[in-house]
Amino acid sequence: MHSKKQILRPTPVSPPMGRLIVKRNGHSITRKIPKPIVLIDTREKSPFDFTRFPNWISDQKRQKLNVGDYSIEGMEKLLVIERKTLTDLITTLMQQRSRFFKMCQQMTKYRWRALIVEASYADIKSQYDEEYNTDAHPNAVSGTLDAIEARFGIPVIYTSRYRPLVEEKAASWMSKHFTYWYLETNGFGRVLQDGDL
Repeated sequence: MHSKKQILRPTPVSPPMGRLIVKRNGHSITRKIPKPIVLIDTREKSPFDFTRFPNWISDQKRQKLNVGDYSIEGMEKLLVIERKTLTDLITTLMQQRSRFFKMCQQMTKYRWRALIVEASYADIKSQYDEEYNTDAHPNAVSGTLDAIEARFGIPVIYTSRYRPLVEEKAASWMSKHFTYWYLETNGFGRVLQDGDL
């Protein structure tokens, strides 16, 4: 008789309340750096709520984007995130594959790009139940995601089916890219603190 071990799921901590600290010559210059405005594509049916992260994001606006679901004002031609729920991901990869690959090709024009998946790698690799109404095999889905990353250079960010965590990851990712871009384009160098590599 084998006993089943209960798998404990970690409880996420709350997102940080403070700003990202940026220092020069031992002094904070954080207040000199604006917070980004997130652009949400008008076709997004159930968009993330970035107003939950006032420490990272100053505002959000709906705007038609050429590609992807999210970008940052002033970085529309530099940064893009495409978002997929697990259901949408499976459907897209199995039934709309050529259209999705064309979009991935368009994303290669952006300096910073990512595919954010509202599922963990364990979710992707687990058998799909009736809820997903698919014959897709988890290995086909995970293998295609690896191929997208290798072929198009688009990082796949596996997150969670817990939406607040996905929103936090997207907000953090975009705010960090914005901060480094702002520092670089305004002559502060591409580091958060002196001595960083």
